[in-house]
Amino acid sequence: MRLRALAAPLAALIVFPALLVWLAQRPGLEQLDMHFYDRALPLAAQSPSPEILIVAIDEPSLAALGKWPWPRETHAKLLDRLADAGARSVMLDLLLMEPSEDAAQDERLAQAMEQLPVYLPLQANRTPSIPRVAPDEFLTPLPMFQERAAGVGHAELVLDADGIARSLFMRLGPPDNARPYIGLLMAGRVPPSSQSRGITDAAGWRYADRLLIPYAGPRGSYRTVPYVNVLHGELSPEFLRDRIVLVGSTTPGLGDQVVAPLAGHAQLLAGVEVHANAIDQLMHRRSIRVPGWLESYLWIGLPLWLAAWLFWRFEGAGLTRLAGVALGTVLVSLAALYWLRWWLAPATPVVGLLALYLIWNWGRQRSQLRYLQQRAELLQALPAGAFELPPADWRQPRHALPSNRVLDRAISRMVGLQVLAESTIQAMPVGVLLCDAQGLVVGSNAAARELLSVANCPEAAARQLQHLPDLLRSMRPQSKTLAHTDGAPPAWIGQVHGEYTTKDERHFQLLIAPVIPGAAPAPSGYIVALADLTSERRAQQQRELWHRFLSHDLRNPQASILALIDLEELDAGASPLSSAIRREALRTLQLAEEFLDVSHAWTGSYRFTPAHLGALLFDVRDQVCAYAARKQVELVLRIADEDEEIELNVDAALLTRAVVNLLNNAIRHSPSGSVVQLCLGADEREVAIAVIDEGTGMSEAALQQLLSGTNEASVGQPSGEQGVRSHGLGFEFVRTVVARHGGAIDGTAAPEAGSTFWMLLPRQA
Repeated sequence: MRLRALAAPLAALIVFPALLVWLAQRPGLEQLDMHFYDRALPLAAQSPSPEILIVAIDEPSLAALGKWPWPRETHAKLLDRLADAGARSVMLDLLLMEPSEDAAQDERLAQAMEQLPVYLPLQANRTPSIPRVAPDEFLTPLPMFQERAAGVGHAELVLDADGIARSLFMRLGPPDNARPYIGLLMAGRVPPSSQSRGITDAAGWRYADRLLIPYAGPRGSYRTVPYVNVLHGELSPEFLRDRIVLVGSTTPGLGDQVVAPLAGHAQLLAGVEVHANAIDQLMHRRSIRVPGWLESYLWIGLPLWLAAWLFWRFEGAGLTRLAGVALGTVLVSLAALYWLRWWLAPATPVVGLLALYLIWNWGRQRSQLRYLQQRAELLQALPAGAFELPPADWRQPRHALPSNRVLDRAISRMVGLQVLAESTIQAMPVGVLLCDAQGLVVGSNAAARELLSVANCPEAAARQLQHLPDLLRSMRPQSKTLAHTDGAPPAWIGQVHGEYTTKDERHFQLLIAPVIPGAAPAPSGYIVALADLTSERRAQQQRELWHRFLSHDLRNPQASILALIDLEELDAGASPLSSAIRREALRTLQLAEEFLDVSHAWTGSYRFTPAHLGALLFDVRDQVCAYAARKQVELVLRIADEDEEIELNVDAALLTRAVVNLLNNAIRHSPSGSVVQLCLGADEREVAIAVIDEGTGMSEAALQQLLSGTNEASVGQPSGEQGVRSHGLGFEFVRTVVARHGGAIDGTAAPEAGSTFWMLLPRQA
């Protein structure tokens, strides 16, 4: 019998670790493990190898050699310097996919690559519009460079779900064209088999042989020299001799920049420095091992099995033992990372221990509640109070249980608690009824009698004469019943509903819960709560009235008009009258949508966060470029180099929508073949976002009305494509969003001469 009782817990202890292994690879536990990994990573940090040298394309080099990209003759001279100094190998973290305007420069660079081993990166093709590369393939260097390169491999930095670069994949790409990692080639390691295990993303790309990177420390841990210093020969040949040189950008905005777990904290790191850490690890074979499925199962299962044995073997102090096992798990994880370079994620087993404790504690509580339930049967001897059901007709246990002093003292206090409960229920503002199993009202408080208009009825009449379905029959039911019952409910519960409306238009909700005393086989009665919902329903009616006006009363008739026009045009062809009707119907539909947008802009809560305006305008351009192409309007984005990194504290979503509205307006009123410009400028006090078009323009009076919002302005002429005139709400949304940001909007326009609008946003929020 005892072995049979232990069968279910033992089976659960076998299955539970397997479930945790599966959950450890899902969002949540995976992020928790990675967070702990970031903090523990300094224990396995590698010392930066002096053999690796980063030649940085940095700000001093850009200032000395001019704007990027530099002529390939410049890179050829750099390789000449490195070859003369006796460098071991070079990785050019540059994209050499397109030929130069001067073919001689390409040939010069190719000749320079023959002097020493040069490795070139591949770039994943995420833009299928490039004609010479098939979609979902790699962008490769020019053939003349590939032929002279010592190796060509991928240099993709794959981020985890939280956006942090913790690892690289040794083989990556489409299943039939997976490429080895470039650092693997530079370290002289054999690329893994194409049949090795890995993961596949939604696009079909395969990521195999993951390599965790034990970062050497914060940015700058590896020796870094400016590109211009090497190019001009300012470094001695002895300094460069036998070095593994990585040439890449460390300037933000010019090369890869990723967030990496450096020194226990997430920091920004240049892509070339990530490759330096990975190549150093591959050269010296200091990889961090990750356990397989069976090893993960044992790692998670052992602490759980130890804790389960402690809970079973010793009574009490369960939380203390659990904390000891959890602490030991964390210490073992740290020791394995420090001495063995094994990453045993501790978060998953610790979460499993917590779940095991909750289950074990829940089992203990169940046994205690079972004991208290048996002791509570003694309460049946107490006389029924004014708001208490009489004892149900069920057999008491034959054998009396041992007395419990605490519970016996509680029984002696039950009479006083019963009086307290009676007075409390009578004073409650929520109506409460007590019904027996047949639905007769045997108790009620003052709030229930007042709500049901039986305030003058004596309590005896309420107990004996009133059946709950009969009492509610004169009221209008609003919804079906919401009853919490065990098993099949009595027939009278099916006759009542969840919400009612009284004759004086008061609303209340009917909630029913069973009363099951002790171990009775069926409920002996039911508690019915009458929650007053009058104020909530009246407010809801007002909201529904407005939404019905906007979504149904205003939109549906217009949709019907458009459908009738479509039928008419199918039979008789388009006419000027039908086009005008279509335009006004579409205008009404847009009015409803824009009204909701403006309402949110007026009263909604704004979330201000730092945002780069350059990136925001690039996003705006991407959103409206399809519309501009359809209208055959050229869209030009003008941002000066010094303005690309302007950062403001804004609500990026609402500001983006405002600029999109302004830009769509300009495109809508611009003729085919014209140009619409989106510009960004700034001074010390404020930032200006301008939209310039060559469209129909407007008069000075119409412009002032539009800017001031004094009345609805008709901006320009019908669009031609949809025939919808702007009614000013879209511009009201723009004006409101700019005002909520502490800025202002202004503009200039003239009939048939285009319009210019600009938003002025203060730098100080």
